[in-house]
Amino acid sequence: MIFYAPECTLDHNTYTLSEAESKHCIKVLRNKIGSEIEIINGHGGQFMCEIIDDHHKKCEVKITKKTQHPSKENDTHIAMAIPKSSDRLEWFMEKATEIGITRLSLINCEHSERRSFNQTRLAKITVSALKQSKRFHLPIIEETIKFDDFIKKHPKGYIGHCNVDNKIMGREMNQLMPFLIGPEGDFSNEEIKRAKDSGYMSVELSKNRLRTETAALSAVFYLSDILV
Repeated sequence: MIFYAPECTLDHNTYTLSEAESKHCIKVLRNKIGSEIEIINGHGGQFMCEIIDDHHKKCEVKITKKTQHPSKENDTHIAMAIPKSSDRLEWFMEKATEIGITRLSLINCEHSERRSFNQTRLAKITVSALKQSKRFHLPIIEETIKFDDFIKKHPKGYIGHCNVDNKIMGREMNQLMPFLIGPEGDFSNEEIKRAKDSGYMSVELSKNRLRTETAALSAVFYLSDILV
C-alpha cells in the first residue's frame, strides 16, 4: 500500500505520517512495527520505509530507500468548463489522474451552468488516484478562471466544440498544448472565434457528441499518446 506524505523530502531519514494516513496504515491495514510500506510525496519522491512506531495517530517510519523521479517537461493540460454535477468532475479527475493528466484548469464560459467547485474534495480524490495509479507527481488543480483570461494566459492550444469546422482528428495532435473543453451547451460562437483567432486549432475527438467530462478524458488519452 502506498501512503501520501507531501512534506516528506529526500532530506528526511525518518518521517511521521499524518493522522489520517496513520489511521489507515495502522488501524485499517493493521501494519505493525517492522512492517514495510511505501510513501510518495506527490513531487516525484518515492520512499521505501519501515515502521518504527505503530501509533494509530502518528505512525513513524524509518526511510530505507529514497528515489526522486523526474517530472515531465511539458504539461498534459486540460482546461474544461465545470460539469453540472460534481460527481462527473470527480469521476473525470480520478480517471484522468490514472491516465496521465498533469494540470487541470477549470474555466467559466458564457454557457457555463456551474461556476465553482469543491477544490479540497477534488484534491483528495486526486491524491487517492495518484496512489492507486502509482504515479509520483500530483496533478496541479488550478482555481477557476474566465475563458478570456485563460486565452490571454495560454494563447495557443486545441479546442473541442460541436460546430461544423475545419478540424483535425484527435490522433493528429502532435504538440502538448492546453486543450479547451466547453460546458454541456458548448462554447459560444464568439468564444470559438476568439480562441481560433488567438491560435487554437479545432479538434474532433469523436463522431459522437460527448459529455464535457467524457470529451475531456478523451483529450487526455490523445495528449498522453504524444508522450509515447
